[in-house]
Amino acid sequence: MNNVLLQKKFKEFKKYIEQFVTSHKSGIEDIHKLRVSTRELFSSMSVDNLFYSRLKKVIKLSNKIRDRDVFFEIYLDSLPRKYLTKLDIESMRQSTTNSRKKKIDKLHLYLKALVIPKTIVFKYEKSKYMLTIQNKLISPYQVELHKYRIFIKKMLYKEKNSSPLNENKIKILKIIKDILGTINDNINGINRLQSFDIEVGLFKEIKAFTQEQNLKLFKEFQILDNKYIKD
Repeated sequence: MNNVLLQKKFKEFKKYIEQFVTSHKSGIEDIHKLRVSTRELFSSMSVDNLFYSRLKKVIKLSNKIRDRDVFFEIYLDSLPRKYLTKLDIESMRQSTTNSRKKKIDKLHLYLKALVIPKTIVFKYEKSKYMLTIQNKLISPYQVELHKYRIFIKKMLYKEKNSSPLNENKIKILKIIKDILGTINDNINGINRLQSFDIEVGLFKEIKAFTQEQNLKLFKEFQILDNKYIKD
């Protein structure tokens, strides 16, 4: 573990939290940066550290904000134009704006009151996880895939903050993380799309398309995951 590097990132985190609150940041990139820096820190801490649970709540409060942003900025953008032209995206976006603002306000209230210690003792928890999914039906295993993605993230952050760096392992872990993230986002996207007033036939077509894309991603994941396990 490169403690010097982690301490530097901790200082950067404290500075960003101050900027986030004073400038009332709320943009998509702002939320993403907040979540990444928070995850990297608590992935490098012991679960019995009081600040660990505080950081975890930052992620929890930002989850719904992030899911909404991903739906509009990434998931919908991944759909073929023939589907997009039949969706009233602007009305969908407007109908969720107030909800997003309320969640942003709640996140800011928590961050304003967040007590950040002067120093942190970093310690990696030993973690073992083996994903055993043989069935090609992805949806029923969303929870399992999500848990494994969290594990992969922890391994990625551990490798990124180690010395010397294993660039090849970091590359593989990052790709696995991104693939599992896209699968999860696609499933969440379908669920969110269903909550809107969408024509049944159109929804079924979009769902079938998304499931087909997820199956392709899942096969890519299996190849890379086998490679990661062997290494």
